[in-house]
Amino acid sequence: MAQNAKKHHVSKGQAAGIAGAVVGLAAAGTAVGVAVSRVAARRRLGPPPPDVDESRAELREDDPLGQAARRADRTALVVADDGVLLSVEEVGPTDAPLTVVFVHGYTLSMASWTFQRQALGAELATANGSRPTARLVFYDQRGHGSSARGPAEHATIEQLAEDLATVIAHRAPRGPVVLVGHSMGGMTVMGLAALHPELFGDRVVAAALLSTSSGNLADLNFGLPELLTRVRAAVFPVAAWTMRRRPALAENTRRWAADLVSMVTWRLSFASTDVDPRLGRYVDSMIAGTPVDVIAEFYPALAGLDETGSLEPLRRIPVLVLTGEEDRMIPKEHSELIVERLAAAEFVVVPDAGHMVLLEKHDEVTAALSRLLRKAAAEAGVPVH
Repeated sequence: MAQNAKKHHVSKGQAAGIAGAVVGLAAAGTAVGVAVSRVAARRRLGPPPPDVDESRAELREDDPLGQAARRADRTALVVADDGVLLSVEEVGPTDAPLTVVFVHGYTLSMASWTFQRQALGAELATANGSRPTARLVFYDQRGHGSSARGPAEHATIEQLAEDLATVIAHRAPRGPVVLVGHSMGGMTVMGLAALHPELFGDRVVAAALLSTSSGNLADLNFGLPELLTRVRAAVFPVAAWTMRRRPALAENTRRWAADLVSMVTWRLSFASTDVDPRLGRYVDSMIAGTPVDVIAEFYPALAGLDETGSLEPLRRIPVLVLTGEEDRMIPKEHSELIVERLAAAEFVVVPDAGHMVLLEKHDEVTAALSRLLRKAAAEAGVPVH
């Protein structure tokens, strides 16, 4: 009995080590898709009807700066090919001639697009005496936001790409589609190109890849000195094991180290010095709300990513590649490599911006997306107003 009790005891030193590992992996999570999610508690999903179109849902309280949140015109549950329920919200009429699907990042949710949802919803998806140009489709990736979790072995980019294909098939079965992906969402778009290249140039008529990478993520140093990078490489496996096998301990440790997580998250998310503190709390709420075992399950898929061979189908369509100039998570060199391989892509580097450029410099991001959508609409023969 005494031996068993001693075996399971966690000393202060061990707790500190676990804390460092958990914080480190949480920081790595921000590095490949950091995290802005809803502030409100998650909704519990009901039975799995494949489509639920009739209800008009409130946009959750995800409004970081007190703006008027854009409500969904429809909500739906889409059933993935392995039975996982994916939560979908739409803005704009079902008969709009263009559909735009937004794909969020690692430890994120559809709420990360709050500024773009508001601005583009008003610009392109609202009837102001003329027919709206676009319908905006937002969904939570599996294990994130309101979507259900799948088995750990399905925490892969390939499965996320199949989920995206399913969302397109159910929510945009006809007409031209534009895909917008941030961080892991951009990797999901590239994964879709690898699995279903036939969609690109036919159904998918344009794409935006924001703050993302086609591979070599395991080599990122997150702006840390070389010594700390080596330490990170040693502690991350410990963190991953702890988060998957002892999630309750990892969650408690993360709460215990909340101030440190907040400091690291801020540094890895933003670059400018005048970021509203509410955005920092917004990011913190995401970190606190994402189950540690979900973080651990997806991390290996991102660290081992290689989508360099998936870019060829994207050469057939207009592509926007956008990054923050001072992104410490996925440095702009990763975007430069994508642009080099795509040749004709529009490349936008936003000054004084970090990985969460879609929040930090949302006006610049929205303007670039608006240009892409209008170009895609014009090339697809969709009336633009």
